[in-house]
Amino acid sequence: MAWGNQSGGGGGNGGGPWGRPSGGGGGGPWGSGGGKTPPDLEDLLRRGQDRLRNVIPGGGNGFGGGKGALIAAGIVAGIWLLTGFYTVKPNEVGINTIFGRYTGQSGEGLRYNFPYPIGGVVKPNVGQVNSIQIGFRAGPGPARGRDLPEESLMLTADENIVDLDFEVQWRVNPLKAEDYVFNLQNPEGTIKAISESAMREVIGRRNIQAILTNEQSSIAQEVKEIIQSALDEYGAGVRIEVVQLTSVNPPPDVRPAFIDVNAAQQDAEKFKNEARTYASREVPQARGRSSQIIQAAEAYKTQSTADATGQAARFDQVYASYRTAPAVSRERIFLETMERVLGSVNKVIIDQPGTGVAGANGAGVVPVLPLGEFGGQGSNRQQTEGAAR
Repeated sequence: MAWGNQSGGGGGNGGGPWGRPSGGGGGGPWGSGGGKTPPDLEDLLRRGQDRLRNVIPGGGNGFGGGKGALIAAGIVAGIWLLTGFYTVKPNEVGINTIFGRYTGQSGEGLRYNFPYPIGGVVKPNVGQVNSIQIGFRAGPGPARGRDLPEESLMLTADENIVDLDFEVQWRVNPLKAEDYVFNLQNPEGTIKAISESAMREVIGRRNIQAILTNEQSSIAQEVKEIIQSALDEYGAGVRIEVVQLTSVNPPPDVRPAFIDVNAAQQDAEKFKNEARTYASREVPQARGRSSQIIQAAEAYKTQSTADATGQAARFDQVYASYRTAPAVSRERIFLETMERVLGSVNKVIIDQPGTGVAGANGAGVVPVLPLGEFGGQGSNRQQTEGAAR
């Protein structure tokens, strides 16, 4: 055996691949040094050989042959195979490889794979949420830290500049942990570059006023979808949890002007709301009045139509009577017309002089008769009928 004791005993200057220096110093791949040294593998093997010589029949002569080498190789191989056991923690996933080729995942607990150099295990943490800050770097405690204008200044669709800081939270996808291990060389750098590019793309499609006011939540959601789509296309095995806008402001040089513009727009919005309130109150009232006028017009139309229809029917009846007796009809029409015309007039009509009851020049009429007090419709009608007679 190449590692056997050349002198045939347990002591003396030993052989072996690294040799054994004189003076009892430790040899082997760890070298020699003071203090506590690693165990001497060659010494352990020699002691094992000595014990086996006492057990194997025939003494040490047989052990120096091929059989002893096989036993020693078997022991070494067994120890090497035992090093393939490993433990996967609850937040981890075991990625097993054989000669660098992916062979499968393993869950939490005690697992086994061929040891190095044949097999290997990578255990990414799939439960930890990682954070990437773009536009700023958080300081210790509640302090904001350092601002990075080269990352935070972005151009909007209306050719303005906005100072935007945001944070991307991500973690390894447990179902695609092998993609994360094999497809990403620099996960944080890749995610940061994709996130910044996606944010600039989304900001470049919006006006600055919408970015500063009411579209921040939609911006964060759209950026998250773009980042996730790009990472899935790369096969990164990463899941984006949250995209959060931490600060959205105009550039510092023009921030006071933007504050004034924002205040003016808020006033304009307030006046618009007041106008909408006034319109919501006045418009129903106007519609009610309009409906009332329309209904009154419809009623007048109905009444006028009915009156006209009745008068036409009455005229038809009068015309039929006139055709039957024209003279009587003319007299009747004359009297009815005079009654309608003179019925409301306070006048006394006396027939021609020298005729009728009054006699010549109305001598039969008593001058002191208070005719004006009898101006009612009934007395006028009697006087008219008397004058006609």
